[in-house]
Amino acid sequence: MIIGNSFSTTSPYLDYGTKNSSDKEDTVKTSQTSDDSSSKNDNKDKKNITQLSDEEKLQVAKLQQRDSEVRTHEASHMAAGAGLTSGADFTYQKGPDSKMYAVGGEVGIDTSLGKTPEETIQKAQQIKRAALAPSSPSPADLKIAANAASMEVSAKAQMQQEQQDSNNNESNGSTTNSNSKNSTKNPYEQNTYIPTVIGLF
Repeated sequence: MIIGNSFSTTSPYLDYGTKNSSDKEDTVKTSQTSDDSSSKNDNKDKKNITQLSDEEKLQVAKLQQRDSEVRTHEASHMAAGAGLTSGADFTYQKGPDSKMYAVGGEVGIDTSLGKTPEETIQKAQQIKRAALAPSSPSPADLKIAANAASMEVSAKAQMQQEQQDSNNNESNGSTTNSNSKNSTKNPYEQNTYIPTVIGLF
């Protein structure tokens, strides 16, 4: 999952599976453009499937499991972050059976502040739910959830301060003095670092 005010698609990915001499050819992000070449490759692929060694069959099984895990993980982020998330972006690896398997993924999510503290609290809670939605959150997911919790605490503190200032104004019948103006400085003016990538890679 990508965290940030804009949706970025840059992420460091590592190939998954057994390394071999044709790794550069195994990680592909494009599909066949012509039907003829596609059908020729399909016939070639069928031959390769029947001729897989036990080691290659094991690698295919691992890639299938990883593909399922990555897709489920990213779908969980998207479902919990609905309205704040973009579609999933996957990195694929070509298996010994010539099929493409997802080995990494990310989902973009908007982490900008809300227009009010109340809106920011709701948004932070949804970001946290989205980050923790998968059954096994990644370390990046956990960091994003912690940052969202911090964002929520800051918004709650601002709400309480605004309520306290409002109560003081009503009881004193006067405007706030310069000291209270300094104490109610917007907590969102702080520059806090939020990781830009979340997901499995």
